[in-house]
Amino acid sequence: MKTRCLFTLLACLLAATATAQTDLTNQIHDIYVEPPIYAKSETSRDQTTFAAMRAPIIKKLGENPKVRAVEDRNCTYKLLTIIQNYRRFTQRDSTNGKFYYKLEFNYIIAIKNTQTNEAVAQGMTKKGYAESEKSYADALAIACNKLPYESDLNEVIEEAFALVGLITKIEPDPKKPKRAGNVYIDLGTNHGVRKNQWFDVFLVKDGNVSDRIATLHLDKAEATYSICKAKKDKEQLLSLWNNNSNGAKFAVVSRMESNIFKKLEKALDFVTNIIDAY
Repeated sequence: MKTRCLFTLLACLLAATATAQTDLTNQIHDIYVEPPIYAKSETSRDQTTFAAMRAPIIKKLGENPKVRAVEDRNCTYKLLTIIQNYRRFTQRDSTNGKFYYKLEFNYIIAIKNTQTNEAVAQGMTKKGYAESEKSYADALAIACNKLPYESDLNEVIEEAFALVGLITKIEPDPKKPKRAGNVYIDLGTNHGVRKNQWFDVFLVKDGNVSDRIATLHLDKAEATYSICKAKKDKEQLLSLWNNNSNGAKFAVVSRMESNIFKKLEKALDFVTNIIDAY
């Protein structure tokens, strides 16, 4: 999984050498949203238990500028919600004495390439929870409308479809002139830059990509550009920028997590256990 992510990262960076704004940056990716799958059961009733979750997921996808939900089952990318297990029970609240119908379930969000049958991005296992005073059906309706969370979808989309851009200007830190201060990049909200965005910085020259030279965090995003702050290797970044005599490009690649492998290391290995079965 790590190797595949690195190769994808390098491919995106090489594409960035052509122009300041790449086709990848401006592309909207079509995703067919599968009805959620209950992976631990073979019965048709359980397989369709969470089907009502599909509409809210499509609605949340519509708020992300990078993707578009479509009805074409044969499109390249498919979004899956894997319900790993769930249970329902009643419980009396000791504070108010009322009985509640409750649901608990664990799920994973993944984007699958339908042509290669591989998961190109996946989230961590998350726990869903809902309760109702009326019935289990009402509790399920509540769960379907609020889960998965929008942040779950955004992180998986970010992992699958990273933004690629270029640094356009670096200002020295006013208090420590040898360190990078404001870092300007040619990606903004029109391209899908989101709150709490992170970027890795690489040097690209003649088709060669360096190791990561710095890490940026979003400070302010405008429509067509953003201002970031360097969080690592501030002095090295400014020095390389000021002494760039060979015309290398300073490419940036977006991600949500501060650690690029954080989710991958914690996520379940469900690619062979679950996804390949569907």
